[in-house]
Amino acid sequence: MKPRDLLELLLLAAIWGSSFLFLRVASPALGPLGVAAIRVTGGTLMLLPLVLLHREGSALLRHWPQLAGAALLSCILPFLGLGQAARHLPAGLLSILNATTPMWGAIVGWLWANEKLSVWRAAGLALGFIGVAVLASDGHQFEGTGAHWAAALALGSTLMYAFAVHYNKRYLGTLSPLSNCAGTLAMASLVLTGPALWMGPPAATGHAAGLSMSAWGAVSHEAWGAVAMLALLCTGVAYLIFYRLIDRIGASRALTVTFLIPPFGMVWGALFLGEHVSIMMVGSTALILAGTWLSNQGAALPAPKLGRTSGEPVPHAKLSASPQR
Repeated sequence: MKPRDLLELLLLAAIWGSSFLFLRVASPALGPLGVAAIRVTGGTLMLLPLVLLHREGSALLRHWPQLAGAALLSCILPFLGLGQAARHLPAGLLSILNATTPMWGAIVGWLWANEKLSVWRAAGLALGFIGVAVLASDGHQFEGTGAHWAAALALGSTLMYAFAVHYNKRYLGTLSPLSNCAGTLAMASLVLTGPALWMGPPAATGHAAGLSMSAWGAVSHEAWGAVAMLALLCTGVAYLIFYRLIDRIGASRALTVTFLIPPFGMVWGALFLGEHVSIMMVGSTALILAGTWLSNQGAALPAPKLGRTSGEPVPHAKLSASPQR
């Protein structure tokens, strides 16, 4: 890997690690629905023009039903879940839980895509779950009301990401990664924007308050800044860097960014939110990442794609709409 590619990989990990910091700031003020809607809309506005520039807009129209399913798994459910979890859990802890995504991917691949589960992969899954159990035993991180339920919600969100990986392989294999991502974000934006405007921020009471500009005007500048960073930096810019890396170093190497996100998430939370980083957090992170690495060794090829004819081209290497979050 060239030094430039390594630096971009570290930059991407730093950006995606900061997303949990921004979630912690934005979600209490704007609510999970508002944050998710603004995030996917901002990402759509950045990426969709690039798709149109490459004249791939017609492909999005042909695949809109499949993109709607991808939006549900890749954006709507996980963004809402992580946004709600961010109201109760520290940013560093969220970044650690997010690292279970590839581990869930191995399980979903085994159960759904008929991927073989070798001894090493099974050992990796067991090690990863031990890491989650060790993390859950750290009482300091779960002192708030509803914290354990929030952790379960975060894990459920990463499970949705794992389903999204295999869903995309089966149903969206003929789309380019950029078009897949932009189309998924666009569909999520269509679903989330209306309800977000209707409900308004959490402080608003009643539908009239949700539709009132004064309700949104009461949101702090810090919260608006955080959600803007989520939309523009952590979604739009980060995806552009990610797909550039895929083109230069390949999908497998680009996915190693997953292993770098938790350390950045813990560092940003400690620096800007004063969060405590315990020895148990560091140890559980090591177990989860080691288990994730083992569980993704020697993955079998996915089962034949559904919905493709013999005349269609071989699909691109496909990833979920986001390896993090």
